[in-house]
Amino acid sequence: MMKQRWASRYKCTQLLWSVLLVLVIWNLPQSALADVNPQEINAIIRTRDIALQALNTRDFAKIQPYLHPSFTITTVDNQIFHKVPEFEKYWNQQFSSSIKDIKMQLKGDTIRTFLTPDIDVASGEAIASFSFKDGKTADMALRWTAVLQKLQDKWMIQSLHFSSNLLNNPVLNAAQQLGQILAVAAGVGGFLVGAVTMLLLRRRNKPRTDRI
Repeated sequence: MMKQRWASRYKCTQLLWSVLLVLVIWNLPQSALADVNPQEINAIIRTRDIALQALNTRDFAKIQPYLHPSFTITTVDNQIFHKVPEFEKYWNQQFSSSIKDIKMQLKGDTIRTFLTPDIDVASGEAIASFSFKDGKTADMALRWTAVLQKLQDKWMIQSLHFSSNLLNNPVLNAAQQLGQILAVAAGVGGFLVGAVTMLLLRRRNKPRTDRI
């Protein structure tokens, strides 16, 4: 009887602590958010806007002061960069082929979770608008996740990650269309070369008839 009573109390105690632990974990982001005032939110938004402007104008000197010392960015093609010059070189290389310009804008609401009053995890959606050198345009839907940390009274981007649907990628579609055009052109060119070659061979092999 005593063993059953102690076992029942032990189970109740375990259940109580489990419930308390879940409640504490569940309320951590909310309590952290409660400690963040609107001025901090506005400062985070300013950092975000500066980052967008740097991407759209390719002026990365603007965002340099707002990057965390251990900054990391992961691009949609799974490239990872830790230094601004390396990412700037990568970004500028995107315009050396068929792409003329890229403009990015946010879409919808930003989901924001404060792990602490000084650490913000934000995520949302964006649209990247591509302008190609042949005059065509296309949009690509993106998802992004950013971690910002407040250091020295300034909100800095610690990490930034982009992802996209690889099956709906305007750059790949443009490359595929270009490949198809080149394949057709190569086929037509090969046919013409073959036809001309056959005509020349026929003329060369045609027996000559002397006039009487």
